[in-house]
Amino acid sequence: MHELRKSGIRVTIDDHHDPESSSNVAAGMITPITGQRLKPTWRGEELTSHAQATYAELAHDLGVPLWKDWSLVRVFRTEIMRTWFEQRRDRGELDHLAVEALAPGTHSGIEMQHGGFRHAGVATVHMAALLGAMRARYADAFIDTSAPDADVVITCTGTAVLEDPDWSWLPIEPSKGEILDVRIDGDHCDYIRTNGTWILPCGDSMFRIGATHDWDDRDPLPTHAARLQLLEEASKLVAGTITVLGHRAALRPSTTFKRPLVGRHPVHPTLAVCTGLGTKGALQGPWAAHQIVQHLVHAAPLDPEIDIARWWKP
Repeated sequence: MHELRKSGIRVTIDDHHDPESSSNVAAGMITPITGQRLKPTWRGEELTSHAQATYAELAHDLGVPLWKDWSLVRVFRTEIMRTWFEQRRDRGELDHLAVEALAPGTHSGIEMQHGGFRHAGVATVHMAALLGAMRARYADAFIDTSAPDADVVITCTGTAVLEDPDWSWLPIEPSKGEILDVRIDGDHCDYIRTNGTWILPCGDSMFRIGATHDWDDRDPLPTHAARLQLLEEASKLVAGTITVLGHRAALRPSTTFKRPLVGRHPVHPTLAVCTGLGTKGALQGPWAAHQIVQHLVHAAPLDPEIDIARWWKP
C-alpha cells in the first residue's frame, strides 16, 4: 500500500485482519548473518538499507516507532560452526560488521562450550504496530471484497495463496513457527541472544523466545512440543526462571530457495502477486513491494531472482 500510494495509485484492501497471521506473530527480526552455516544474508546490505529507509518513512507518516537496532550474541552449537565462522571472517565476508569473537568458556553467564561471537547490524521491526497503524490511518481503504473496477489485484495472502487456483502453482512451502512471550526474573539483558533459539528483550524482564521451524505441521495452533523445545534451548542462555506468559503460532509463506515471489500472472494480466517472504518478511518485504509496484506502474523489469515467470509451466 505504501509503495502504491507513493506512486499516486488509488488503493483498496480486502483484508481478513487475522491477529494471528504470520506478520502479526513474527518478531520482525533483521539479521546480517543467517543459518547454522553463518552465511551473510542474501543481498543483506542492499535490502537492509532499503528496508530501513522505508520503515523510517512509514514511522514518520504514521507517528509510531517501528525500527530498533540491536547487537546479538551467537553461541556456537558445534565445533564446525566455529570453523565456518572463522573461515568466513578470515575471507573478509564479515568485515562490514563489528564482529567480536568469543572464545570457548563462560561469557556474561552464558556457557559457550564451542565459543561464539557478538556482532552489530541486527534490527527488529514492530510489525504488529505497523499493521495496526496502517489500518487505523487508512480505514477507508479497507473493504470487504475486491474492488470490481480494480485495474490490477495484487494477492498478498501468505500461505493461503496455495488455496487460490490462480496461484496454487507457486512453489510456496509453509513453515510453521512458534514463539513464546515470557518473563525471566532478574534478567536485564539489552542484546539478543541465540543458540539457534533466540531471546529478544522487550523491557522490564520481559522477552520473546523463538522461533521453531516445522515444514510438516500445517495446523496454525501452538503445540506443547514446540513450547518444551523453545524452553529447553532458551534455558541454556539464561540464569533466571522463565515464566511463560503467552504462546503463539503461525504459518510462514516460505520457499526452499528463500526468495520472494513477485510478478504479474502470465495469463491473467489483471492479477499480480507478492508473497514467499518466509522468515525474512521484515527485510525483504519493502524491497519486494517496491519491485512489484515499479513493475506494474512503470513497466520496470523485475529482478530475475524473484520473478514468478521462472516457475510458470503452462
